[in-house]
Amino acid sequence: MPLYRAASAWALAGSLILQAGSAAAQPAAPNQPGEPGISMNEARRIAIDNGMVRIEEIELEDCLWQLNGSDNLGADIEIDLRASDGKVVKIERDDPLSAAAPP
Repeated sequence: MPLYRAASAWALAGSLILQAGSAAAQPAAPNQPGEPGISMNEARRIAIDNGMVRIEEIELEDCLWQLNGSDNLGADIEIDLRASDGKVVKIERDDPLSAAAPP
């Protein structure tokens, strides 16, 4: 009888492991309405890839990630990203601080 219980326990454990593995392999559920398609960290990475070296403000508003900061020359830079897919909608740069210095 104890051998039968041990075999049953191993069979149950194996089936649970297989179920857990198949659940992990399923694709992620689609985003719910109102949820951004990209995370704040992904928005930061995209901003950095587009020249922002210092991020001072980041917010999600009207389906856009809006990032404000500066580039490597000290110029203010604003970047708007579509929250659904991370597409750059706007990049706006001011003159760098070094350009405002007298000669």
